[in-house]
Amino acid sequence: MQMSSIIYFFFSILIPAGVCLKCEYCSSSSGFCTGAAHICRPFENTCLTLTTETTIGNEVWLATYKGCTKIKHCVPSPMSFTLPSRRKRSAAKCCRKDLCNSGTVTLPRLGIRPNGLKCPGCISQDLTCKPTELIHCNGWEDYCVYYDLTVEQDGRFYTHAERGCGTKNACLNEARVFGVPGLYKEIIKKPECTPAPKIIGKWP
Repeated sequence: MQMSSIIYFFFSILIPAGVCLKCEYCSSSSGFCTGAAHICRPFENTCLTLTTETTIGNEVWLATYKGCTKIKHCVPSPMSFTLPSRRKRSAAKCCRKDLCNSGTVTLPRLGIRPNGLKCPGCISQDLTCKPTELIHCNGWEDYCVYYDLTVEQDGRFYTHAERGCGTKNACLNEARVFGVPGLYKEIIKKPECTPAPKIIGKWP
C-alpha cells in the first residue's frame, strides 16, 4: 500500500469519529444551569444557551436551557415582548466549538417606561387572536408582533397565539423553530410584524 493511501485511510477513520460536537446539557428554573457534556447528533452543529423570563403581575418565572441544536434554530437575541398582563424577555448564545455554551447569557433590560407606541394585544388558544386591548409599548419595543406558536416540552404540545409589542429581534417574518430539541422547543408558524404606530386617544 502506498504511503498516500495509508494516510488517506488513517484520516478517513479519524474524521467521522471527531465530527460530533459536544455541548453542555442542562435545564433549570433559574437564570443559569450547569450540566454534563453531551455528544450532539451528527445533524446538530451548534451549542445553545437560552434563558427566558416571563413576568405576570408580581410573579416571575425564569428558565434556562442548554444543549445541542441546529444553527438555523438559534433564536435572535436579545428580545423582549409586552403582552396583555405579562412581559417576556429572552437572551441566547449559539456557538460551534466543544462546550462553548458553558457560561451564561444576560437578559436585556426590561423597559419600564412607555415609549409612545401602541399595539393591539391578545393571548388566545384561538389562532386568530382577536385583540382584547391596546398595549403600551415599553423601552425599545417598537414593533407590533403576532405569533402562532406551538410549545413542546416534556413530550407535551401546547398551541396558542399572542399579539403585542416586541423589539426588533422579536420581529420575525418567517416560520422559525427555537429551543433545544428533545428538551424544549417553540415552533412559530405564522409570525407577523409591523412597525408600531403612535395612537392618540382611546382604541375602540
